[in-house]
Amino acid sequence: MKAQILVKPYELAYTDIQIPACKDDEVLVKINTSCICNGSDPTIFKGIHWNEFPVVFGHEACGVIVEKGKQVMDFNIGDRVAWWFAMGAFAEYVCVCPQNVAMVKVPGAMPDCEAPILELVGATSRAVDAAGIKEGSRVLIIGLGPSGLIMSQLSKCLKAEKVFGWDLYGMRRNLGLKLGCDKTFDNGLEDVTAKTLEWTDEADVVIDAFGDDLLPGSPTLNRGMEVIKTGGTIISYGHPRVRSLDVYEFQKKNLTLKGPNNDIPSLRIWYKRALEYYEKGELDLSPLITGNISLSQVPEALDLVVNSRDTHLKIIVDNSIK
Repeated sequence: MKAQILVKPYELAYTDIQIPACKDDEVLVKINTSCICNGSDPTIFKGIHWNEFPVVFGHEACGVIVEKGKQVMDFNIGDRVAWWFAMGAFAEYVCVCPQNVAMVKVPGAMPDCEAPILELVGATSRAVDAAGIKEGSRVLIIGLGPSGLIMSQLSKCLKAEKVFGWDLYGMRRNLGLKLGCDKTFDNGLEDVTAKTLEWTDEADVVIDAFGDDLLPGSPTLNRGMEVIKTGGTIISYGHPRVRSLDVYEFQKKNLTLKGPNNDIPSLRIWYKRALEYYEKGELDLSPLITGNISLSQVPEALDLVVNSRDTHLKIIVDNSIK
C-alpha cells in the first residue's frame, strides 16, 4: 500500500509498504479520507513532542473496517469509523486498537470529506469538557483555527451566554461569526482587551487554542487574563513551545490553569454528544474544509496550513484521488 512515512524530522517519503497485520485487539481500516492536523502535524513533522521514527504520518482519518480481531466486540466489518488518537492516517490502511482510542461509528449522512474532522471534534471536546462550560457561561476562545471554530460551536451547544473569539486573520474571524462566536476581535491590536471588555462582561473561561504564537513577547495568556473574571478558568489547548505568564496577575485573580481532559472513557461520552449535535445541525464541519488533495500531495498541504493560515483551514486527503 502507499503511505507517507515520516522518516525523521523534516523528511517525508511517499512510498510502498506492507498492509499492517491485524492483531486480536485491533481493527484493520481501509482509509477513505484523512486530513492535515493544523496543530499537531507541523510539530510532529519537526520532531517536536514526537521521537518515534520512522512512522506513518498523520492521525486524523476515517475509513471502513475490513478486518477485525477476535477480541473486538463493539465494532464490525463494514462499519465506517473515526477515532482519537492513533498515528497512521496518511496511508491506504491502518490498524487501530479500539480499546486504546476513542472510536466512533460515523453517521451515515456524514460525507467522507467531513468524517476525518471527527478526530478534531474529539480533541476539542477534551478542552470544552475541562472548561466546565454551562448555561450562562461567557467564553473567550483565543485562536479561531479549526479547533477554535469547533469549540465555539460546542460552547453554544452547551448554552454559553456569550462566545467571543480572538484571531489574527480576518477570514477566521468572519467564519467565527458564522460558527458560534457572538463577536470576534483582532488580537494583533494593542487595545484588543479594552475593545473586548467594552462589548462584554469578563469571561468565565478562556481557552487558549493558539498554536505557534506569532505575537512578540507571547502575550496570549497575559492578555487573556486581563479579560477573565477573578476565580476563572484558563484551558491551555494549543501546541506552543513558549508562553509567557504573569504569575502575579494569575495569583491575584485566583485563576485555575488546566489542560484538556485526556480521559478516554469521558471522551467516548463526549463523542456521542458531539455526534448528536451534528445530526441536529448544531455542529457544522463543512465550512472548515478549504482544500482536497491526493495522498501524494501531503507535503504541499502541510506547507499550506503552516504558511497560508489566512486562507487554509482543514485540507482533506482523499484516497480516491490518484
